[in-house]
Amino acid sequence: MESLTLAQIAEAASGKIIKGKAEIKIKDIVIDSREVKKDDLFIAIIGEINDGHEFIDSAVENGAKAVIVDRQINDYSNLAVIKVDDTTKALQDIAHYYRMKFKDLKIAAITGSVGKTSTKDMIAAVLAQKYKTLKTSGNYNNQIGLPLTLLRLCSKDEFAVLEMGMSGFGEIELLAELARPQIAVITNVGPAHIEQLGSIENVAAAKKELLDSLDKSGTAILNYDNEYTRKMAENFNSKLITFGFSAGADLQVIENKFNKDLNREEFKIIWQGKKLKFYLNKPGKHNIYNALAAIAIGFLNNMNPKGIQDGLSKIDFSDLRMEIKELENGAIVINDSYNANPISVRAALDVLAEMKGKRKIAVLASMLELGKMEKKAHLEIGEYIAKQNIDLLITVGEIAELIAEGAERTAMPVEKIYSFADKASTLKFLKDNLKKDDLLLIKGSRSNQMEKIVAEL
Repeated sequence: MESLTLAQIAEAASGKIIKGKAEIKIKDIVIDSREVKKDDLFIAIIGEINDGHEFIDSAVENGAKAVIVDRQINDYSNLAVIKVDDTTKALQDIAHYYRMKFKDLKIAAITGSVGKTSTKDMIAAVLAQKYKTLKTSGNYNNQIGLPLTLLRLCSKDEFAVLEMGMSGFGEIELLAELARPQIAVITNVGPAHIEQLGSIENVAAAKKELLDSLDKSGTAILNYDNEYTRKMAENFNSKLITFGFSAGADLQVIENKFNKDLNREEFKIIWQGKKLKFYLNKPGKHNIYNALAAIAIGFLNNMNPKGIQDGLSKIDFSDLRMEIKELENGAIVINDSYNANPISVRAALDVLAEMKGKRKIAVLASMLELGKMEKKAHLEIGEYIAKQNIDLLITVGEIAELIAEGAERTAMPVEKIYSFADKASTLKFLKDNLKKDDLLLIKGSRSNQMEKIVAEL
């Protein structure tokens, strides 16, 4: 962050300076007292579990020069204080004020039910070949994380690539208002957050808030193969690039294959009448979709195919997304444990089916936030597995037993299906039964923390 004065911060936050000189300069703004450094400003955010006001002592001990609070606090020598009505809104307002200082900055915002983090990583890697680029760290994609990302901007940045997540209406609208992107990418729409939103149609409407935030000079980049994003494309009146495998997409894949020797996806596209070849060092057709969005943004910003491919070859992927590791006994693990919904589980199973492996083993925990679709969705995943080239199915937890039930119903032999109550018993079975050259997929929703199995293996 580039320094702001206390007066600028108070103005942006609609706050009042209770103590401290208006010209005091702040070097950084943080919300975690453990991360405070000398001359930082600490915002006392009220979270679901912790209230930042309880950690002001810690922030001061670590060198905070100023704090933003919503109440009267103890007097600390040499500590400036700004009082606001809502500290979370203050963080957001300051981030928006700061973002608007960078008038020439281009921002690409990414949302979608599946693939937004990997797409963000790919887009940032491509743009970084030509532009100084900032991207969202990890999954800092909500009403707290996105403002913190904006506060990392500096005058050297030419592009910012921001992931936007949501679990309800109005959330992406807020994030887009804070960031003011000129490019909007929607990877797809599917059954995620159904518990909160009630239907896939409502999920689509919530995602579409990103498109609605664009002004007339903005550009939308949309998945042509997804029925919900294609419908958005049909009704979008500004600049638009569609991508996919289907005829009619602006950027269309016309050939693709998985190179088992190099463990990479190789694909040929047609763009503005030209046929171009690309590859991606990450398995899965779903990752080709993610790469197409990055390629589209590269072309939109006057990059040549070589520069785009160089970027796709240097992607710094976020953790727990299709990480491939060899275990000490020679088995291979595909750690895709960050999250799970029906689209992403099918995509991961497709990767398991296409990669080399003596035995192919799927270890699956539950998919959460599916609401009334929960039972049907899990049964359908089981049915899908039964039709794949998969040797063993292992489910973890009570809800995931529905996957086993669906597989058994679809004639997967019962001796190939195992259901365990918890991660500990699953881990014991794997340690006792994994063999050299086995290929193992680990996947489940975030709260299942399936990466712990990988760590113990």
